[in-house]
Amino acid sequence: MHKPAFAFILLGTNDVNHQEVFEADARQILDYLIEQGVVPILATKADNLEGDHSINATISHLAEEYDLPLWNFWLAVQPLPDHGLQGDGIHLTWASNHFDDPVRMQAAWPWRNLTALQTLDFIWQAMMTHP
Repeated sequence: MHKPAFAFILLGTNDVNHQEVFEADARQILDYLIEQGVVPILATKADNLEGDHSINATISHLAEEYDLPLWNFWLAVQPLPDHGLQGDGIHLTWASNHFDDPVRMQAAWPWRNLTALQTLDFIWQAMMTHP
């Protein structure tokens, strides 16, 4: 009943103070999911709290190494005001999910949900086309 085919993995913002163990911890998550037959979908984060984009670089590297899908959420929010971040530079700007409302689409939260769905749809379509 609870056997997901895919799992979105969104890590990093809260790991800025634990970067020395970030990669090892992420590998444990990936290894466990893969052992369970779940395809992890790694996501980059919108912020750059660490100052050098190293966490997103690690996420991208892991996606490449494990040959896993990468959802580049960081790229999706770059055109938004303040790159989709609130004044604290951490939290996403919020609006409800009305994807046809240009005002609400100036916030990161609807973009997060829309691009997650688009990513999942892309992966699903690719699997159906190339089983």
